[in-house]
Amino acid sequence: MGRARLKNCNTLHLRGLFIFRKLREHDPAKFQDVMTDLYRDDQPDPQDIGRFEWQTILAYMGASQDEITDVQTRMGRRK
Repeated sequence: MGRARLKNCNTLHLRGLFIFRKLREHDPAKFQDVMTDLYRDDQPDPQDIGRFEWQTILAYMGASQDEITDVQTRMGRRK
């Protein structure tokens, strides 16, 4: 794996963890509810979450469409 790809993966991982932390701080119970509904067993690494899942999580948390699009873009899930 090349350095650029490794750096990109790490960056997406850290961005995703940051977003998760902010969502938890905003409303811990709501965040836990949506994550449990989507992922019954194990919570995935944020960089592995797809476009639809990000949209579901963020919409449930009360994000606007612009905020959802911004997160999807930052996580490499928009074209």
